[in-house]
Amino acid sequence: MKEEVLEAVAASPELLTFGTLEKVLKSRLDITRDDFKKAVDELIEERELVYSYKHGCSFLEKSFDKPVRISKRIVLLPQWMSFSGEPGDVVIKMQSGISFGRGDHPTTRLGLRCIEYAFRDPAFSGRFGADSEALDIGTGSGILAIACILFGVGRATGIDTDPCARKEAVENAGINGLGNRINIFDTPVDEIKGRFSIITANLRCPTLINLYPLMLKLTEKGTILVFSGIKVSEETDLCRLYISEYFNIIRTENEKDWSAIVLRRNTI
Repeated sequence: MKEEVLEAVAASPELLTFGTLEKVLKSRLDITRDDFKKAVDELIEERELVYSYKHGCSFLEKSFDKPVRISKRIVLLPQWMSFSGEPGDVVIKMQSGISFGRGDHPTTRLGLRCIEYAFRDPAFSGRFGADSEALDIGTGSGILAIACILFGVGRATGIDTDPCARKEAVENAGINGLGNRINIFDTPVDEIKGRFSIITANLRCPTLINLYPLMLKLTEKGTILVFSGIKVSEETDLCRLYISEYFNIIRTENEKDWSAIVLRRNTI
């Protein structure tokens, strides 16, 4: 029963209330209210599920108050918790803050998986040294910038218009021992200058489309773009724009109705 509950929560493209989740499971299983409630209560006690409160309703979601393996190598960890992982694990410690990007949304997980994929490519990962730099646009909690550093980038810059997000990103960088390698600014996106080895952005598709001219200025041959925050239905239009001349798609990832893409700049 508990496995069925977890699978239903993970598979749903929308947040589920207790009652909605019960209806989903009763539509395909012969269960009683008592059995269902017992399974949910045990999963909460085991920190597999947690209640969240949004828009005046209570929803059941996967808990991130424990080590959570996002991908083959990336593990998210509450800042207060110790963890003995596998050799090669990239462990990112996060506080339970208020800004977007703690790993509890598919777009964050997709962005992290795409970053890991990019660094599995020896041709790409071999380009990094102390002078390489990542740019994370709309950094939120700073999690994507932190991941880039932990995978091998020399320095990272995160920008965000939200002062709460900037404060949280700075704190998360410090928690991971990267306070001297990650800079967080409120620089307007059109004032960013320089060339970057990797650029990440967990933003909605219209914003990513509007960023196209800027991406041409901030990238050079071999630069990687990791975009998440894209609805699956929007992916084709975004890809059509970016691959028309200057970029190649090297990876797409999907979770629920969200998508992320990895692009490589192929010309200067």
